Amino acid sequence: MARILVAEDDTFLSDQIRQWLEFEKFIVDAVYTGPEAVEHLQFEEYDVVVLDGNLPGMDGLDVCKTFRANGGLTPILMLSGRDQAKDKKAGFDAGANDYLLKPFHLKELSTRLKKLMVPAT
Repeated sequence: MARILVAEDDTFLSDQIRQWLEFEKFIVDAVYTGPEAVEHLQFEEYDVVVLDGNLPGMDGLDVCKTFRANGGLTPILMLSGRDQAKDKKAGFDAGANDYLLKPFHLKELSTRLKKLMVPAT
């Protein structure tokens, strides 16, 4: 079973994502702040990360940059309500592998996560 870290400060949305992914047979850890995400990424192994761009304590872009700077290779899907091209570019420049705008459908989220977990050929 694949293991996913969900870093989302909106507890309602985080719970929806967690419940959906568990229904899809994933193992899910949920955190709500940037520092918690950094700590989990430092000490735990994940197959993919769902990372909100706007976390308290340390935003998602900085979490992503820190993870990549420390050699982290796990695929990251960035969630954000920011839909400008410059915001998407900032997410990819920080090291995100995918960028999903809020609001989104949970089926689309799980489809994208499954795609990120498939090794590149």
